[in-house]
Amino acid sequence: MMPLADMPLVTVDVGIHEARIGGQRCFLIDTPGFDDTNRRDTDILRAIADWLNRYYQNKIHLAGIVYLHRIIDTRVGGTSLKNLRMFKKLCGPEGLSSVVLATTMWSMVTAAEGERRENELIAKKEFWGEMITQGSVVMRQDQGEASAIKIIQHILGQRRRMVLKVQQEVAKGKTLDETDAGRELEAELEAMKRQHENELRELREEMKEALVAADKRSQAEIAAIRADLQKRIEQENVDRERMRVTNIELQKQRDEELRAMRQEHYEQQLQHQKVLADANASRRLKELEAQHKVELLEVSY
Repeated sequence: MMPLADMPLVTVDVGIHEARIGGQRCFLIDTPGFDDTNRRDTDILRAIADWLNRYYQNKIHLAGIVYLHRIIDTRVGGTSLKNLRMFKKLCGPEGLSSVVLATTMWSMVTAAEGERRENELIAKKEFWGEMITQGSVVMRQDQGEASAIKIIQHILGQRRRMVLKVQQEVAKGKTLDETDAGRELEAELEAMKRQHENELRELREEMKEALVAADKRSQAEIAAIRADLQKRIEQENVDRERMRVTNIELQKQRDEELRAMRQEHYEQQLQHQKVLADANASRRLKELEAQHKVELLEVSY
């Protein structure tokens, strides 16, 4: 969140929304999370790190961060824990004192069940417990706009200007893979690589058996799975290479990526308009044909 800052509002990956809370002008920054199933974690980290560091260079600081968690989630594990780990690495221990841990979707659980899950999040060190000891505050986003305003007012009332760990690290000249968040992601990529390589070894053994048995169907299935695994390993290698960038290199690459995304969006809009125009033209032609047939009938009488 960036109060009292004049900034460009053109963005693709990060949403920026101007608001007035209690007469104070502020900007709400919406970033993607690492639980996004439609985007690679590398892309998300590059987008967030690039955005944060551009504004840090311009001496624009965050007032605080709201970390949203759905109270309807019955367990915290897998992608949720990964998202939380990456978030903590981005912030760093000092940054956590300016974080609000906000739970959402309270209307979809009973009060007792919601409180039980909230207490579990607070009590367990691997969830929110450690963050709370470092200054993070737990609040509920359970009353729509009123809750949202209360959370924002809490952050603005702290009158803080926070600098995240990833901003400090990149400003010191570290490449993205050398930052704490980058190393966390690198560890996950390495774990996935080992898993996929083990799966490839198993597939090679299965292929040997299928060849001995002259099982053409199994051979085709194994070959398809192996090709998919190989493609994943290659993508993971590309992801790791894309992390080895300085702040300046990342900015240049992101500028090119954003230009390409905007161009693609523009072309999609043009195509959409063309389809609508063609549909309108076709509909108008059918109307004219129907009108002509009516006129012919009237003449025949």
